[in-house]
Amino acid sequence: MARVFYDKAPVEIRVGTYSETLIATDCSINFNNSQAPVYAVGKKRPIGQFPAAARAGDISFNFLTSITGTFDAIVGVATAKQGNIINYLADHIKNSADSEASGVTVKCAGVSGIGFLNSYSFNTAANSISSSSASFTLFGSGSNLPVSGRLSGVSVGVGIGTDANQDNISTGIAHGRYTTMPTTLNTTIYQSDAALGERYATGTIYSADYSISFNHSPIYKIGQEFPTTTFYNNASESINVAEDVFDSGLKYDEDNKNFSIELRGLDVSEPGMFVRVTKAKQVSTSASVGLDDIIRTQKSLTAAY
Repeated sequence: MARVFYDKAPVEIRVGTYSETLIATDCSINFNNSQAPVYAVGKKRPIGQFPAAARAGDISFNFLTSITGTFDAIVGVATAKQGNIINYLADHIKNSADSEASGVTVKCAGVSGIGFLNSYSFNTAANSISSSSASFTLFGSGSNLPVSGRLSGVSVGVGIGTDANQDNISTGIAHGRYTTMPTTLNTTIYQSDAALGERYATGTIYSADYSISFNHSPIYKIGQEFPTTTFYNNASESINVAEDVFDSGLKYDEDNKNFSIELRGLDVSEPGMFVRVTKAKQVSTSASVGLDDIIRTQKSLTAAY
């Protein structure tokens, strides 16, 4: 029996009671300790270097788009299965009525920290594996450093928790494979509306790029190096898709619309990963055609939270 070996780095994310280890293709960690020299009149050298800003770090990584996570149902989805823990986290932040956040635990490459999501994105294209990326700011928590400790508590395998079925890893990776048998493997984008129905305009996707970025503000008290709390201020979201101009589901409309994307894997029993973009507007449309090719349209949708 043939086996597939992954030589990727595990990144563990813990959000509340949920924990998932992702297959990361790379991981970058940076740490900043801003200092400024202070000079005295008549003295050549500074009397010392003192903090110019709070210590902070950041961690970013790219990972294969996992769709096997089981979490609370996201907005607009009744089922509790919707992809990976980063997708779950991004959805809850952008749809939360409360701006205050406690941060999540991020572990990678022998270090760990309490992070706040800065950005999340994924791409999918015809006959290719979908990849995602995420970045966090590490402010620290209490007396803990923003980046501290050794890697601990990470399962040897890659998947959900410690009892993941490793034989199903490959079927739980989203891809851009399109086929009409069965249709559950289709990667689609569609509009949804209470009056017109849940799916009234479905687009045929050749490729799609999704991204969302968050702005957050840490709150410091005098004498504190680590923030007392952190607030998410706003978020901006975008989708760029390429469609067949003859079978387009994204007709131009100047009104706000809700759009949904579903990414599938090889396991048809899994519902796949679901992303809903609410009150989005189409900001640009273009078309291109080449020799021995069909016309395809590129469309950009944006939303703000």
